Amino acid sequence: MKRLLVSILFMCWMPYVNAEETRTPLTEPIVIESNELFDGDGEMYTSCGHPAFILRGTGAVLEHVSVQQCEGDDVPAVQVSGLGHQLIDVSIESSGTGLLIENSYGVRVIRTLIQGNGQADGIVLLNSEASELKGVVAKEVRDGIYIENGSRHKIVRPIISHSRYGIHLMFPTDVVISVPELHHNLTGAMIMGTDRVTFQNGNVHDQFGGTATGLMLYEAVDTIIEMTHIYGNHIGLYAEQSEGTILERNAINGNDIGFQLKQASGMMILRNNLLGNREPVTMFKSSENVVQGNVWGGTTLDLNRDGYSEIPFRTDPYLFLLTDSYEAFELLYGSPGLLLLENILRSPEDVSLTDGSPQTDSAIWHWNGSIWSVGSIFLLIIIWIFGRKRHEIV
Repeated sequence: MKRLLVSILFMCWMPYVNAEETRTPLTEPIVIESNELFDGDGEMYTSCGHPAFILRGTGAVLEHVSVQQCEGDDVPAVQVSGLGHQLIDVSIESSGTGLLIENSYGVRVIRTLIQGNGQADGIVLLNSEASELKGVVAKEVRDGIYIENGSRHKIVRPIISHSRYGIHLMFPTDVVISVPELHHNLTGAMIMGTDRVTFQNGNVHDQFGGTATGLMLYEAVDTIIEMTHIYGNHIGLYAEQSEGTILERNAINGNDIGFQLKQASGMMILRNNLLGNREPVTMFKSSENVVQGNVWGGTTLDLNRDGYSEIPFRTDPYLFLLTDSYEAFELLYGSPGLLLLENILRSPEDVSLTDGSPQTDSAIWHWNGSIWSVGSIFLLIIIWIFGRKRHEIV
């Protein structure tokens, strides 16, 4: 009877396994034109030397397909151009670029999975407008999402790991990145030459390698980074030659350096939590910024119990200058000797970064009991002391 049941289960399972392993080789791309729908019903297509699918025209839809590229391919697995196309539940094993979107408007990419080999990008948007990427997962690619030029893109809930840059922006404007999960990349997100980028409600953690930077801003203008948890990196956030950046209500914890500023001006650093970093901030030529209400740790004094300290927090460019010349000195962050040198070689106020009213991080206890509760506790203690047995040791 037992052997019969095993045989029946084996016979029922075999067609399912064979269906999963079925692959359809393509000798030429499948072209999806305007208003056409291609539903692959979960089938896998393999392509060598050419894209598996090309979407062009207006309003084409590709859904429920898997694509596998031949090893060594340097062409995109899926190529898109035109207006209003949609890609839904597409899975790509790529050697070249996973998905190339160029000269397009209003393309939507939903629940797309890209597994690469580290040699090419996952999703590339070139000279496109108003694209929407939702639920993209990319792993072991060069850049998870690479955007060059264009504007009004929305990226929602991307999960990108084990790549060079999780998200790489080059010169786009008006980009919104919501709820990203970027981990175990060389850099979580590189934001360069941009205007009006918003990065919010994310987790950026555990980047690796020599730089291991959570977020990197270079020549970025009017960037907003808010309500994001940045932890476990070498540098949580690095900003250079960037203007008008707003860092608000972020938790930047457990990094070697919380954030590092170099020639970054016009910033607003408000209500961030920077506890648990070896060094909360280092800076150089970045003094013209508004810094207020952050949690830094260290000495605080809250006289009026409003949650803000009357003792300002002050950082000094001395540490940045020292480690910029000799990176090995980063190993000494937080050491008594380095803190002593910082105080002896104190920089002028006009080149330092000061939070005039940092938040306090001390706990405040409030008693919600009554006199009867206190009396009962003391009575129980007295009964326990005098009621227990005492044994004399002879």
